[in-house]
Amino acid sequence: METPVKYVPLEGRRIAYREAGSGPVLLFLHGLGGNSASWQPQFDAFSHNHRVVAWDMPGFGGSDLLAAPSPATRDFSGLARRFMDELDIGHAVGVGTSFGTVILADLAQAHPERVRAMVFACGVTGLGHLEPQERSRLRSVRRAELESMGQRKFAELRNSTYVAKGTPEALVQQVVELAGSAQPEGYLAAYGALTESNIFPSLAKIDVPALVIAGANDPIAPARDCERVAHALSQAEYHRVANTGHYVNLEQTDIFNRLLGAFLSRVEAAAPAGSVR
Repeated sequence: METPVKYVPLEGRRIAYREAGSGPVLLFLHGLGGNSASWQPQFDAFSHNHRVVAWDMPGFGGSDLLAAPSPATRDFSGLARRFMDELDIGHAVGVGTSFGTVILADLAQAHPERVRAMVFACGVTGLGHLEPQERSRLRSVRRAELESMGQRKFAELRNSTYVAKGTPEALVQQVVELAGSAQPEGYLAAYGALTESNIFPSLAKIDVPALVIAGANDPIAPARDCERVAHALSQAEYHRVANTGHYVNLEQTDIFNRLLGAFLSRVEAAAPAGSVR
């Protein structure tokens, strides 16, 4: 059964999210190709002994756009912190995928007391290392693509190729539905933030347990980049999952849940008594 959507008003905007269970908090942050429904297999697996929360990033799913016309990653991570405040989440294990890992890294760097551990699943690293002219060109190209074909067609052409070869057609269609649910301006705002982001300065300042998971066949977050992320973190373990593209939690749900479950067991065994909020 799909976890129902809830809504919370935040700074004059409406943010959609899903929530289930009680106990230590898991905060899930999706990327440009998803929404809170991307994490349904993890709701099913972990909500029996955790409080599982996943938002629709601003401009995605049922959430309103950010107020800033050209938001930076800090705008997204700042709203994520205020979202935690609104839901009375003192700290959480953050689990991000794709651009969600960039938001998570910025949140953990700016507010280390809010992130007790982190999971980077097929995480991108940002395009901020490129020359300004190239970043501007990429944004222009992406806007032209969306304006010419619309979000759904864009998802059909692009996101359907982000999974590993041989992925069942039903899952390919699920990925397309998830990616096609974004508001075009919401997608472009997040993509613009991605083009200006570089995850590595944040990683150097993070000192919490981390799990980095790569898809061996991921064309968006190549395994070599995920391995660089793991090396840049002070307390990271790294796993490369075979026959997997960019949607590891959906393509290889059993493996992903096993890795996440084992990581949570280690983190929670080391946590002070009573630190579940």
